[in-house]
Amino acid sequence: MDTINFLIVAGLLHCSLFFFNVIFKSCLHYPYFLFLENTGLEIKTLSLKWYTTAFNRKILKWATDRSRFWTLWFDIGVVVSIILLPIATIIVLKMTFDNLFFQSESEGSNRQWNLEPMIPGINIPFSDIQYYIITLGLCSIFHEFGHAMASSLENVQLFGVGLMLAFIVPLSYVSIDSDQLKQLRLKNKLRILCAGVWHNLVLAVVAAIIFYVSGWIWAPLFLSNSGVYIQSIEPNSPLLGPKGLLNNDIIYKINDCPVKNNNDWYHCILQSVKQPTPGYCVVKSIIEEYDESIPATVENGVINCCRLNENLNGKLCFEHVEDSAIGPLQLQLHSCLSARILIERSIRYCQYSFQCAELNAHCMIPQLNNSTKIVQLSRKEGSDVLFLGHPHEIYQSVKISNWIPRHQFFNPNIPESLEILCKYMTVLSAGLAVINIIPCFFFDGQYIVIELSQNLLRPFISNKSMRDTIPLTLVSVGTILLTINILLTFIRM
Repeated sequence: MDTINFLIVAGLLHCSLFFFNVIFKSCLHYPYFLFLENTGLEIKTLSLKWYTTAFNRKILKWATDRSRFWTLWFDIGVVVSIILLPIATIIVLKMTFDNLFFQSESEGSNRQWNLEPMIPGINIPFSDIQYYIITLGLCSIFHEFGHAMASSLENVQLFGVGLMLAFIVPLSYVSIDSDQLKQLRLKNKLRILCAGVWHNLVLAVVAAIIFYVSGWIWAPLFLSNSGVYIQSIEPNSPLLGPKGLLNNDIIYKINDCPVKNNNDWYHCILQSVKQPTPGYCVVKSIIEEYDESIPATVENGVINCCRLNENLNGKLCFEHVEDSAIGPLQLQLHSCLSARILIERSIRYCQYSFQCAELNAHCMIPQLNNSTKIVQLSRKEGSDVLFLGHPHEIYQSVKISNWIPRHQFFNPNIPESLEILCKYMTVLSAGLAVINIIPCFFFDGQYIVIELSQNLLRPFISNKSMRDTIPLTLVSVGTILLTINILLTFIRM
């Protein structure tokens, strides 16, 4: 399902729920209102909410049972969040300056300063939509769980917790007594206000650790960094055939490019696209034995020395690369040879004659158009797979995994899914922590900056209106800067 179809289906489901909600409220009246009240459901336009008080006692018990630990935990969160506050502000200022005045440079060397919205189908694969939604949901739950625990620790009444699906984006929220929050001392307030940012940072660190140690976690069941595992091949893939690629094959090399993992796989395919088709060092006796060439002709800019339809039998025209300074040619310039025989009996790859001269061999380069390449896929079991065509077809038609099962009944989708989920969790959770600490309206940074400013400025500024104006100005500027960056990012996508 592509992006548009998925969004249409999600929109239709929301519209259907809203329609039946209106009908049931009009017809069933009391029974339906009672159902909504008992379940905590609330259906609105393109959103679905669920609210409950069932977890209140459990959260309060967790907070009070180990109050010393949680006090220290959230004190660390306050320190880390306050350190992160100026860092996040500087990042936004730097982004704004680069976006407005040094756009070309910011896309290159200063890329590390950029914060970008992650949108499925635009800058992340839409096929990862399930990981994206799960990650957003977990990040939101863990964020609000921090606020709920800190509130219970500080004896601020927790009214309830809830989940909301805003179109396709899952969110969570907590409801606490704001009047009790206002009466707390600064340190106690900051524990509650900084708890969400702190929990997002912790979640990002934990996910990153799991990602980096996943190789050890799955070591008894899977091998990693030992090649790529072929999970599936599209039915119309040109790689299929009697000597083609098979499910469960393990590829460890593409041409002369070693493959240990997914990144190597994509890098080697890209390299085969950018670089010219390699030649092969072959001894003279093999060329003379299998040569079936005819006088060479030029067809569509490509030299052909094979008979009609010989290409269907796997034969190609190869050009003999020889250095004329060494002496006269030892072989004819073009030879029609079986690509498989020549490649399997070649000694190594080459582009120039001197690369083969020390081996007493000759460099033979296939004659192909610019978009067609010979790609040799080396697998651990069975003969190498030879692909003739555009390497992009390999990328499009083959699904691979980093994880090689030690036994065939183990499914590599499990560690693969955990690895992808940890990647998204690390990036999104850390990004949400940075965004949330920015002094901006409706973000945690707004309330943190207001509390810090009002308390720190009290000894220096006696006028309360002035003390209120300064944090309001800071939050307004932060909101404007963040909005500018988001708009510029969307415009350039």
